[in-house]
Amino acid sequence: MSASRAALSPLRYDPAVEEIEAGERETEASLIETMRGIQETTFRDYGHALRSVHAKSHALLEGELRVLGNLPPSLAQGLFGRRATYPVILRISTNPGDILDDDVSSPRGLAVKVIGVEGERLDGSEGGATQDFVMANAPAFAAPGPRAFAGNLSLLAASTDTGQAWKKAFSAVARAAEGAVEAVGGKSVMLSMMGGHPLTHPLGETFYTQVPFRYGDYVAKFSVVPVSSELVALKNKKVDLSGRPNGLREEAIEFFRRQGGEWELRVQLRTNAETMPVEDASVTWPESESPYLPVARITVPPQPAWSEARARIVDDGLSFSPWNGIAAHRPLGAMNRARRNAYREAAQFRSARNGCPLHAPQTRLVLPDTEAQTYGTAPGREGRRPNTPDARPGAWTQPMSPTFRHALAGAAGGLAAGALVSALFLGTEAASGEPSDLVKLQRKAADRAGLDHRGKEEAPSVLEELSGHGGHLVLSAVAGAAYGATVKDEHSPLMAGLAFGLGFHALAFGVVGPALGLVPPPWRDSAGSQAKHAGLHALFGVLTGVVAQRVARRM
Repeated sequence: MSASRAALSPLRYDPAVEEIEAGERETEASLIETMRGIQETTFRDYGHALRSVHAKSHALLEGELRVLGNLPPSLAQGLFGRRATYPVILRISTNPGDILDDDVSSPRGLAVKVIGVEGERLDGSEGGATQDFVMANAPAFAAPGPRAFAGNLSLLAASTDTGQAWKKAFSAVARAAEGAVEAVGGKSVMLSMMGGHPLTHPLGETFYTQVPFRYGDYVAKFSVVPVSSELVALKNKKVDLSGRPNGLREEAIEFFRRQGGEWELRVQLRTNAETMPVEDASVTWPESESPYLPVARITVPPQPAWSEARARIVDDGLSFSPWNGIAAHRPLGAMNRARRNAYREAAQFRSARNGCPLHAPQTRLVLPDTEAQTYGTAPGREGRRPNTPDARPGAWTQPMSPTFRHALAGAAGGLAAGALVSALFLGTEAASGEPSDLVKLQRKAADRAGLDHRGKEEAPSVLEELSGHGGHLVLSAVAGAAYGATVKDEHSPLMAGLAFGLGFHALAFGVVGPALGLVPPPWRDSAGSQAKHAGLHALFGVLTGVVAQRVARRM
């Protein structure tokens, strides 16, 4: 480790590392509006105000953070400038803004609040004494900046008020697609975000701030890594969540009932301006150039990991934001700038609706040592509450509703049809030696998002094929489910499927694709291209209709 430290030549912080672009205010306003929309929806459903993202907590813990001694000057910065011990609160959660059963699997989050921190405060956190770290279990964001992030968040917003049964089916499809990508060593952040995260133990995860911060005289990203042997043993450990809506919480309660845990807080210093951008949140800084180095240890003793009493204090009474902190760790980059007011507005919404003032602890915050609970008792603590789509009496014991049965059958039909179209793409690609239209579309989307990819005419990698076709299959299943829920058995599958396929083509290639700049508008596209894609969509629609009808009649 000492050799790694000695070899580092970190770049010094300069305000010029941030490049503010035109239109950031408008993007921030859009982000705030989307987050507010999620909160208003869940408040109507639950009668209790929740976070707009990471609404469901799985573990609420107290412990201490101990800054390591004998750190070299480049690491002994800000909060970590001297040996000291601070009380901390940890909140482990999952991504959605509504309270879902845990087998609707999504990325995990860790929020850390270090208490009793001295130093010049960031604007907006004057009078406070905390340093917050807001993390997720991926080293970089799925989006390069707030505009793309707001678009991704709008997908979550659109699905906030849909029933869990639909989300469970979609999550199962997404996990299958993500499993195919991971089988060859890859990972699709988008599939994971959309419900495809593996059903693994949350306490085995490594968490990252994903975006950079000032680190005293330098710039860095942070991570929290399990180091105690009991936590390390949980890395990638599968968890059976069948019939366990709060299974992740149960696992955390059982773990901390028997033992404590220990994590390292590490920093990755910025050493290369080209490979370690500040403004592009989707870029993973290469650890080969600058490894994450330990600067502190977080220790949590055995305790009741979750209870209603703890949730009232942490879930309702605390806010976590990268802007709750000291100037020595100022958040940097467009994503952090956009989160500043968005997080503040979301916290104020919760406080006002719940009649619960938000606390900014100055000294150790003691969490109740009452018996651990798997289920909360306050409105909105669990998803099946009055006015929610999943709270109908007997909704989970009565026979499957006709609409849901046809939606599942439609999803199966969409998957089958999508698999056939993918096979056709792969066949033409093998015969011609050129990238298929699906790969070209994927690369154009990467261009629009500012992401790196292979050359325009290069043969696609296995990972590129799997991510592209995995996403195509997920989209096919979603479209098929919409078809099934709408059409049911009321029309001929041939005619209804044909109309569905051609309508899907008109929407994708006549409206959405041109609007996103992924395909030319119809009047600028060649007749041959239009005919080819219309034919593929017609085939997709007919096959979806035929398979959906047959599956529905067997369910």
